[in-house]
Amino acid sequence: MKRLCIIAFTLLLLFGCGLSKTPEQLDLYAFSVGKADALLIKTNDAVVMIDTGENGDGKELVEKLGALGVEKIDLLVLTHFDKDHIGGADTIIQCIPIDRVVLPSYEKESKQHTQLHAALAQSNAQVDYLTADLALTYGETDVSIWPSPVEYDGKSDNEQSLITRIRYNGKTYLLMGDAVGSELSRLIYGTHNLTCDVLKLPHHGVYDSNTFALMATTMPSYVIICDSQKNPAETETLETIDVFDPVILQTKDGDIHLTASGGTIKPAQ
Repeated sequence: MKRLCIIAFTLLLLFGCGLSKTPEQLDLYAFSVGKADALLIKTNDAVVMIDTGENGDGKELVEKLGALGVEKIDLLVLTHFDKDHIGGADTIIQCIPIDRVVLPSYEKESKQHTQLHAALAQSNAQVDYLTADLALTYGETDVSIWPSPVEYDGKSDNEQSLITRIRYNGKTYLLMGDAVGSELSRLIYGTHNLTCDVLKLPHHGVYDSNTFALMATTMPSYVIICDSQKNPAETETLETIDVFDPVILQTKDGDIHLTASGGTIKPAQ
């Protein structure tokens, strides 16, 4: 009897440990903040935010992050310094602890850029101005960030966009800021692996001559477009994407929430 009890207790411990293991799950949110980018990826290992909407979006985003239980951001990536990508950054940096902030390596004179730098000066975050590809690992979450080599001409911020690729549990998420023109061509015909399961389309659904080539190179199952009812994705863009038959999700219809668990990606119910 004593031996049976020991065996039963051992099996209970092993079974209990199996039950207590946290399932591998990723949650991707693309927040509806007009024609602007604000995305969040949460895994068991990390909280990563990509861009922060416009100036007036900071408070709303802080509230949304709080409702999702975000108490700390491990990595904030600001893809470029257009106001519809960094506008809410100062508020978020002031309200939520952030371990690391990654920025492109160029300067721009704007109200939002000044506010961002003032907030960073008061933050304890590690700040990186990226000039070379960066690879980060948070447990099972792999993050790659690729800066643009295109020289800044003082006008085309979109071509300075950082590209973020996240791999977790066998799935890949490619978030492309507003990459257009020569930067987009360089990516498509270059050496980076762009194949992904989820693509955040660059530049709010504005058609680019490289849109077809981008889709052919990435072959995603889901395409996310950060647009608005006032400024929806262009018809030519949607028609081009539709040729490849992905699920198209647009923030003009509200917040987007995808979950990935057990090797399956699907919209959250």
